Amino acid sequence: MGKRRLWAAALFLFVVGDGMTTQVRGALLPSIKESFTVSDSLLGLVAPAGTLGYLFAAVAVGFAASRLDTRRFLLLGAGGTVLFLALLSQVPTYALLLVFLLGQGATIGIFRGLDRPLLSSLYPENRGRLFNLYALTWAVGATAGPLFVNQVLTTSDWRVTFLILAAVFLPAFGLITRLELPSTREKGDPFSLSELRGLFRRPGIAGMALALFFSGGIEGGFFTWLPYYASQYVPQTTANVVLSGFLVAYIPGRFVYSRLAGRIEPLTLVLSLALAAMPALAFVFFASDGYGLLPGVFVIGFLVSGFFPTLSAFGIDTVPNHGGPVNAIAISANFLGLSVVPVIMGVVSDQYAITTAMRLLILAMAALALVVAASKRRVDRGAPTAGAAD
Repeated sequence: MGKRRLWAAALFLFVVGDGMTTQVRGALLPSIKESFTVSDSLLGLVAPAGTLGYLFAAVAVGFAASRLDTRRFLLLGAGGTVLFLALLSQVPTYALLLVFLLGQGATIGIFRGLDRPLLSSLYPENRGRLFNLYALTWAVGATAGPLFVNQVLTTSDWRVTFLILAAVFLPAFGLITRLELPSTREKGDPFSLSELRGLFRRPGIAGMALALFFSGGIEGGFFTWLPYYASQYVPQTTANVVLSGFLVAYIPGRFVYSRLAGRIEPLTLVLSLALAAMPALAFVFFASDGYGLLPGVFVIGFLVSGFFPTLSAFGIDTVPNHGGPVNAIAISANFLGLSVVPVIMGVVSDQYAITTAMRLLILAMAALALVVAASKRRVDRGAPTAGAAD
């Protein structure tokens, strides 16, 4: 029991740093643009530079999870993250910034490709509750990220942000160097890519993946562009606080959903949240401006916060003997959305306006609701499945 808790502590410490690191990017966009004099379209590459490295590493590690030395790869992920953040603190050009963000995303992806399967095997009793609490911890770090940027910018160059973040990951790295994994841990069944089609034939897995693409796109749009959008109406430091308002809502939201997990069917919960979020999005991007953004953004954050942990736990519950591959599918779908949608929004912002780009998120939310409704219908009907995952 003590070893389980220490491993959980190491994972939770890392995910706080991950949340902070993810959310400083959007808050730093104006400073990056000023330093390197780039267009909005090029600025939109900051999000995919961080997330594509994460995506490829997490997917590769997740599919091979049952065959890997979990502790060694967690150390590689944590140590590599410290290294690339230190390099980002000295970055001289925009091209190198993108390269180092790609590397930093990859090292975090190595870690995150293994963390949920490890938690799932250590605490198999209630994955939905644990995953929401884990995501809540990420939200604590994410909420602190933009506020942390504000503090750094008052006294230092924006690059110092990354140097301090490197130190945030050291406690998790140090703890893992002292721990051995429990010998009773289940690593899951071996999995080959030839079995992937069998997983996607399950309506729950296919629906989870597509829903997480739209969910990731919605989150990526807010994470990357909300401070930039809000800066039209309020000072930049206040615009960063608007993003923190979005993220701070994840904390009570994920606490509530951790309590609801197991009481409400997961797809019913996600569909309800998506339907409730659409009028809130319409209010924020059509009816509010200035400080009126804050309450609407908070409500949206509260609702959106339940998507990823609930859907990913649902997927692993569907095929628990392939937790690593299902986690890889969830991560890849989510981060594909995180990468693609902000780039599209950057192009739309260049061609039209940032307000037009933000309104695309209403369409993404409607698509998410349709996908979840269709998936729920197929799952409830007990659609036939096939393949090696059966």
